[in-house]
Amino acid sequence: MAIHRKELERERRKEHLLAAAERVFGRKPFDEATMQEVAAEAEIGMQGLYEHFPSKQALYESLILVRVQRFQRRIAEASEGLTEPLERLWTVARIQTEFFADGPAFFAVFLREQIHFEWGFTSRFGPTLHRVYREEQKRIAKILEDCVAAGHLKPLPLDFLVQACLGVWEASLHYHFHHKDEEIETCVNRTMDTFLSGVGARP
Repeated sequence: MAIHRKELERERRKEHLLAAAERVFGRKPFDEATMQEVAAEAEIGMQGLYEHFPSKQALYESLILVRVQRFQRRIAEASEGLTEPLERLWTVARIQTEFFADGPAFFAVFLREQIHFEWGFTSRFGPTLHRVYREEQKRIAKILEDCVAAGHLKPLPLDFLVQACLGVWEASLHYHFHHKDEEIETCVNRTMDTFLSGVGARP
């Protein structure tokens, strides 16, 4: 029982540190942020920070991997049993919006690394983080492909549809962050309505 409590406490401390890192890396790119800033944000000593994360790169990679894995679990749970592709697309849009609206600082981190991935920029995080972005794009691509097959979307090139979908979602979420009183559902509806009005199949 004591060991179990120690493990829970260690996980709580790790999550606390990741939340602090999220805020710091959300304000500054990786090369400008420091472990000292993360420790100060978390109100913990440097030794305590290094006990959990041996380097800034390990901390940064853990932040993205842990957050994306949490996001993927929420998508999987919400999509379970859904077979209609357009319903799956709406569900993904809703979970994405809710997830990033809860952590706007991570949105900046996520987009920063996504740009590196999409444009093929050299990044020390390539092998680790690019796999995450590749998986997410494959998920969206499969849903969009099914939407085209079902007649919901125009038969446009799949890579174009993926970028159009992500671009509209990013723009809508960016607008949401600047209008704090906006409901999540309003943001989701704007995202999907805008996307479908552009690439949706006409009856």
